[in-house]
Amino acid sequence: MEINEVKSILDQQGYSQESWNLIKLSGDASSREYYRLKNESESLIVCTEEPNGQQSRDFNLITTLIEKDINTPKIYLYLPEISLLILEDVGDISLKDYYLKNGLTKHIQAVNDIKSYQRLPLETCQSRYFDREKIGFEFDLALQFFLEKHLKLNLNEDEKIVVASVRELLINYYEENKKVVCHRDYHSNNLYVKADELYHIDYQDMRVGPAMYDLVSLVDDCYIQFSKEERSILLNSFDSEFNSKYLKDYQIVQIQRTFKALGSFAYLSIDKNKNGYLPFIKPNLKKLIDVLKLRDEDSFLRFATILERGKDD
Repeated sequence: MEINEVKSILDQQGYSQESWNLIKLSGDASSREYYRLKNESESLIVCTEEPNGQQSRDFNLITTLIEKDINTPKIYLYLPEISLLILEDVGDISLKDYYLKNGLTKHIQAVNDIKSYQRLPLETCQSRYFDREKIGFEFDLALQFFLEKHLKLNLNEDEKIVVASVRELLINYYEENKKVVCHRDYHSNNLYVKADELYHIDYQDMRVGPAMYDLVSLVDDCYIQFSKEERSILLNSFDSEFNSKYLKDYQIVQIQRTFKALGSFAYLSIDKNKNGYLPFIKPNLKKLIDVLKLRDEDSFLRFATILERGKDD
């Protein structure tokens, strides 16, 4: 939607151009577009999408279902036929920005908030699960765009069998662990701090999945490289006996999510010409190889060897 069209719609809703200033914001990896709508005393966020857009519809619905339990932006207006939302402005300080200046305090709160999602009824996810179709799709995208196109690795027949085995191991784990509500994209750029309060955004694609999913997203955030001590603090804030209770499950999810993220970064660069994510590939490839080597499964160990062929030292 062109900015003049957005301005025209806002005029019709009482946000006249004489009183309100509309400023285009940088977007995310989706097809949505964002604007800041300001006058002398207020600041709001406008989100647009293609008419009858699914993400806008889901964001509106999910917000109504979770707003009593999760600190979400307020929705002031939703026009479903043109997929326009006017939201509370939660500011410009992401959890990543806050961490870089203030340390882990709000991250610890974010870890505790994961339990609020996990207490939600599974029906909140609108019958969306991390299932064979979803995990298989994410794995195949990473295989195509990261392994084959970005790293340019040509697999021999034995290596193809290894990769297929890893794919099946990951899918089977997710199929067997449809347990709790997951935000699905719970990282430091989807959490914001305003007036010392932590706000959650981008939860419209939530799914039922493993208990470790959101924790991996947060603690093994692709955009922050925590120290070992910081990771230990965060994991043990989830449970003081984390290693004995959850470590093996955490590693499985970490492998799947990190490979998926690498695929997304490569896809956005190759297919969408969005190269801002490329700097995150090298550290996350190293992270993936390291965690694969911690596992006992032969397929994971051999997958690490394959990935090392594409690693820059």
